[in-house]
Formats: sequence, C-alpha cells, structure tokens
Amino acid sequence: MLANSCFSTHAQTQSNKLCMLRVDCPVAAGNESMRLRLAGDKRKHNEGRVEVFYNSEWGTVCDDDFNIHAAQVVCRELGYVEAISWSPSSKYGKGQGPIWFDNLHCSGKERTLALCPSNGIGVSDCKHSEDVGVVCSDKRIPGFKFQPLVRLRGGAFVGEGRVEVLKNGEWGTICDDNWNLLSATVVCRELGFGTAKEALSGGRLGQGMGPVHMNEVKCSGFEKSITDCLFNKEALGCSHEEDAAVRCNIPAMGFQERLRLSGGRNPYEGRVEVLVERNGSLVWGTVCSEGWGTMEAMVVCRQLGLGFASNAFQETWYWPGEVSADAVVMSGVRCSGTEMSLSHCLHHGDHLNCPKGGGRNAAGVSCSDTAPDLVLNPQVVEQTTYMEDRPMFMLQCAYEENCLTSTSGQTPANSYRRLLRFSSQIHNNGQADFRPKASRNSWVWHECHRHYHSMEVFTLYDLFSLNGTKVAEGHKASFCLEDSECDEGVEKRYECANFGEQGITVSCWDTYRHDIDCQWVDITDVKPGDYIFQIVINPNYEVPETDYSNNIVKCRCRYDGHRVWMYSCHNGKTTQ
Repeated sequence: MLANSCFSTHAQTQSNKLCMLRVDCPVAAGNESMRLRLAGDKRKHNEGRVEVFYNSEWGTVCDDDFNIHAAQVVCRELGYVEAISWSPSSKYGKGQGPIWFDNLHCSGKERTLALCPSNGIGVSDCKHSEDVGVVCSDKRIPGFKFQPLVRLRGGAFVGEGRVEVLKNGEWGTICDDNWNLLSATVVCRELGFGTAKEALSGGRLGQGMGPVHMNEVKCSGFEKSITDCLFNKEALGCSHEEDAAVRCNIPAMGFQERLRLSGGRNPYEGRVEVLVERNGSLVWGTVCSEGWGTMEAMVVCRQLGLGFASNAFQETWYWPGEVSADAVVMSGVRCSGTEMSLSHCLHHGDHLNCPKGGGRNAAGVSCSDTAPDLVLNPQVVEQTTYMEDRPMFMLQCAYEENCLTSTSGQTPANSYRRLLRFSSQIHNNGQADFRPKASRNSWVWHECHRHYHSMEVFTLYDLFSLNGTKVAEGHKASFCLEDSECDEGVEKRYECANFGEQGITVSCWDTYRHDIDCQWVDITDVKPGDYIFQIVINPNYEVPETDYSNNIVKCRCRYDGHRVWMYSCHNGKTTQ
C-alpha cells in the first residue's frame, strides 16, 4: 500500500503504528526553555496536534477557549505565515504526557504561545481527548530556519551520499526497491543541487543505522521533497545492505582553482598551497600548520574533489613544494569539516600569526576515495546497563589507569565504588577499514586488559545533568581494536591477542563487554536524579571518517540511589 509521507524533526513516538511529523521551534517561558511541534496521525507537515516541550517533557494543549488567534501564534512560532484552521477533540489523535496549557486567551499578536494568558503552565482539568490541533499555511516565513528532513551521508564528494530521512525524531534510510533517477532527482533538488546523475542501490555509499523509513518510493520528479512522494511504509525484507544513495549534478563553483597540493608522490597528497591576493596580485602560499588537523584536511580533500582525508600533516619537509610558495598566506585555520572551501573556515585573515613559519612546517594532507565510518549501537548500551558496587581492593588496576573519580584516592581498601557499567558495540559501516593512527611500536601495554591499546583516547564516557553540567568524572577510555563479529560472508582481519594487527574491518564490529575493567562510569558521588549519559567515539578525530555525526550516543538516565534506568538511547547530538 502506498501512503503519503509523515516526517518529524525532534520527537520520538512510542507507537510504531503512528506516522507522525513534528516541527520544533525554540521559545522562552520565563527562564525555562520551551519548544513547539506538530504531531499526529497521517497528515502533512504543516498540520497536526500542538505539542509543547517544557521541563524536559513533551505535553499537549487543551482545546478549552482555544481559537484562531491562538492558532496564528502557534503557526508563526513554527515558521509558517499564518494559520488556516484549528481542530478540537484530538482530531490528530490523543497525545501523551502533561497538558501544559489550558484556557489560552491569545490576541494573535504574541511572539510565542508561552506569552498568551492561561491557567498557568501545567494547570489543567482536561483529558487528552481534548487535545487541540492546527492547520498552518504551507507558505513559510522568509528566512525562518527549518530543520531539513533529508540529508546525504557517507559520500566522498559534494552532492553524493546515502539518502537519510527524518521520521519521528530519528534518522533512517531508504530501501532501494524501485529506486530510480526520478526519485533521486527529487532528493538532489531538495538539497539545492541539480538533477541526479546516478541513483545508487545496494548500500554502495555505506550502510546506515537505525530504521529503514521508506520503501518502494515512487516520485513523479516534480515533488518539492522526497517526503512528498508516495512510498510503502512497510520495509519488511529490507536491510541496510539495500540502502539507497544518490550522486547529484553540482554547479561548477571554481573552488578547485584556488587550492592545490604540491610536492607529493601522487595527486592525492602534498603540501597545501592557497591562491590569495597580495598587493593587487594573485600569489600562491602555504597554510600555517599550527592546530592543523583532520577536519581541516577533510575540507581540503573535498574542495579538490579528492574524496576524504586519510591524514593531516603538520610537517611537510619531505614534500618540497614550489619555493616561490613557501611564505605563509593563511593561519589560524579552524574548520567544522563540512565547509566546501578552506576559505569558508575560520582563519586569521590578513592578520597572519605563524611563529614556526611555512616551508618545511607548512600544512599538508593525503586524500582517499574511501574512509571508515564508526557507529556505536545505542540499543546495546541501553540493554546492557547495570549498577555494581565493587570493593576498592578489586579496583587497584583501574585506579592506576585513572578509570575512577579523583575522590577514590581517599577511599579505604575495604570500601566500595559504585559503577555504572555497560557494553559498547562499535560497527564500521564505512567503505574502508578503521585503522589506528599510531604505529605498532608506539602501542601501550595495559595491565588491566592484558593487551596492547593502539589508541589512548578512543572513547569518552560522561554523565551530565539535564542542564549540561558534568556530574560524574567520565574518563578517556583506551581500546584494543579488533573484529569481535562480522556480517555473514565477511572474514575477521584484526585480533588483539599475541600483539596482533588492530583495526575494525568494514561490516564488522568491536564489542567491549560490560564486565571489562574501565567499561564504566564511577557514580559513587552522584546524587539521585535524572541525567544524560553520553559516549563519544574517536572524539579527537584522530582517524578520518566519512561521518562524525553518528559517533555520539546519548541516553536518558534515572538514578534513585538504589537502582538505575537507561532509556531513549540514540545516535546523534540531540537529546530525545
């Protein structure tokens, strides 16, 4: 059965039967952060049940005294020009959680719903059968920033990648059944490119994680968004081996003409040289290597159409570039990794500051068509978490490796430390093996784990309060990287035992079990309450990857002093 799409931006439904779209927008109520969204059953993006996020919880709005003026405030707050209508009596289904607003009396001129007179936040005698809904105009306020519902991931070049769509607050993929150029073109145009050059199938640009949101997509080619196309909501039989991808036609922007690699053994490596204007003339010069790292190298390789960075170099004496280009013309470069040109990154401009100079100390890169992509499995974290009180005399090795909080130094040997334990299962969903940056002769022997660690800072474990304050001293966990298990038909290549080669093969995963030393957060000094648990892998970007946005897992965590609950674990930077 084909159905119209329903997509969301920041929410997570408890029912798999509902197809919901949610549009979030931050507003303020006193000192408290508040957001609105539209939710509901089988509808367009510009209509639905009005929901409010307050005090870390989503709730609804009662229909008592609600009118078109209140609907106008809601729609404008969400970025739409005006309200068309509103609906009482839970037309879009009954919501969950608190009913945050009742008896709203809006004039229609308020900037946010929170500024309308009401009974007060959370003061209501309504039931969810009275949840109100609105229909907004599909015209959007110019300049209002909407979160996109589609993105590309895993591509080596601008305008290509695995297609991912946002539904019920979770990014997922598209199954390649019936995937064709018409549907691919809708994606490319939605993202601001030209028509599609290729519609790729079979997970050609890497396998995603999470749900498969769309199957048997059928577009006419004229839709504004892939979410407007018809599709089959059932994805039975689809796996991430069938993830759809695109390559788009992109306009020539001339970025490659102002950057070059010089002195390398092949076109994919060399000293970075930039073309700049000096005293009315265009001259080539080098980039200061102070602070130069993977993110900056990623931008260079993308700008030159050479794929991903494989290494970032702070010395390039072994690559003698053009002597006339030795002078530093760019310093203080800091990139997020998503820029299309090195000139778009933060830098010092005309106020150069590079004490060590250019020449042999200039920045360099090496590039590659492929790269790994590590993804931490959030379900494994959620399912394996538990709490243990462990005697201090059994933690001496962990103490020496700084796996406990600083207060543990004053803990008597016959007392206990309370540990939040969990397993980590890290998949390589990219197109190249993940290999440690350090060479074998610099690996470190770890007595606790009885093997060599090839990356001293491979993961960060932290516990935060809901306002973002770190409450438990997380630690920098080092790993021995190996293939614990692999997909069917893929052979293991890396094993820690006997000083073996380390890495994670494509389509394999490395599991660090909950019962291994240091696979925990020390919560001995943490008070009961609600928290956010966070794991970050490859946090210093030591090894280049196709996508760093999926290197973070966040979970909600509740601790009552005796028990602990871990829930809503998900990939990405936002908290659901």
